[in-house]
Amino acid sequence: MNRKYICVFLFSALLLVNACGYAVRGKAELPFDSIAFGSIQNHTLEPKLQDKLNRALAETFASYGFRLSSSAKYRIEADVTKFTLTALSEQELTASEYEISILADFRLIDIEKNTTKKIEGTDPFRTSFAAVSPLENLTAQKELAMDRAVKNLAEELARSIVYGLSTTPEFKKK
Repeated sequence: MNRKYICVFLFSALLLVNACGYAVRGKAELPFDSIAFGSIQNHTLEPKLQDKLNRALAETFASYGFRLSSSAKYRIEADVTKFTLTALSEQELTASEYEISILADFRLIDIEKNTTKKIEGTDPFRTSFAAVSPLENLTAQKELAMDRAVKNLAEELARSIVYGLSTTPEFKKK
C-alpha cells in the first residue's frame, strides 16, 4: 500500500514539473558534441577578466556535457566590452554595497564552413556584494563577486547554445 502512494506521488510530481515547462536534456540532445574556445579579448581596464571567463566557460560547458577539444568543429570567441563597479549604498560617507556589471559579446564560429554566428541573448550580468572593512576583505569580496558574475555569464551562454541552437536546423545533429 505504501509503495502505491509513493508511485502516485512521484508520477504526480513528474507531471507537475513537465507541465511547468521544465525538461531534462541529455547529452544526445546537445546541438553538437565538442567545442573549442578561441580568443577572449578583454577590452576593459579590469585585469585577468579574460582568464576568469575562459576558466568559467570551460567548467560550465564541461558540466553541460560538451567535450572540450582544440580540434572541435565549433569554436567560441568573446569580447568582454564592459566591466563596471558601482557603489549602491553608503554609510557614514563610505560605500557599503557595490554592484558589478559585466557585458561580453560572444561568437560561435563554424571552423569547417568558416562562418560566424553572433550569439544573442547575453545581457550584462549584474551581481552585488556588501562591503566589509578592512580593504583586504573588500578586495577579496570583489574577486568572489567577479567569479560569480563570470560563472553566471558563462552559464547564460551555455543555456542559450543548448536551448536556442538545438532548435536551429543548421545545428541539429544528423
